[in-house]
Amino acid sequence: MELVQLLESHEGTKRTVIKSGITEHETILPFVHHGPRCHDLALRAERDDCVTTICIEGKADERFGGTVAEELRKAQQRRGTTFPVRLDWLTCSLLGIHAFKDDANLALFHVLSGLRYQLIAAIAGTLLEAEIQEGTTAVFVVHEFRTRATSDAKLRANADALNSFLRLFQSVNGGLDEDVQLRPGEMIGPISIVERPVTGGVKMPSKIPLFVGKIRTDRLA
Repeated sequence: MELVQLLESHEGTKRTVIKSGITEHETILPFVHHGPRCHDLALRAERDDCVTTICIEGKADERFGGTVAEELRKAQQRRGTTFPVRLDWLTCSLLGIHAFKDDANLALFHVLSGLRYQLIAAIAGTLLEAEIQEGTTAVFVVHEFRTRATSDAKLRANADALNSFLRLFQSVNGGLDEDVQLRPGEMIGPISIVERPVTGGVKMPSKIPLFVGKIRTDRLA
């Protein structure tokens, strides 16, 4: 099984034993009354008598949702949206960057506009779910499915989007400023979120080490 092989490939996740799992599991994100983070699969595992939370995003060749700029434009069309507040909390918590240049929450910082919002929400949801499970380790995994119907060009575009996000995410949280190229069967981490002051009193878990991995299932027959 690809996931077991991935966990065994990294010293920080070796000996992890999966105990249970829930498909389409939702984790509530702060500052929103709808639109929780929906994990394709959320697993509860154990390693050395401690809880490990594993959240999986399944992908064929569809994108990681819209960019931050695209999602903001859609949200601005909804009356009474709290999306800008949630977005600012997410980017401040995970990246140490305020989402907006202006007090009206209209102008995004350029470094954020092209990032895929789904990846930001997925990382946040994984850490928050680990906190709920009282986990000592969090693992976010992209499970890619390659078939005769998928486009390799779209898979490469998804890989570029993931790597771009991870380069920024790792560099602002004490990691090396390096050219991340996460390939199937590989995992990076641990990454510990820098504790940052945020508005609203809700804090991202900063003491739970996070690993990010990628696996692929080929169904080309």
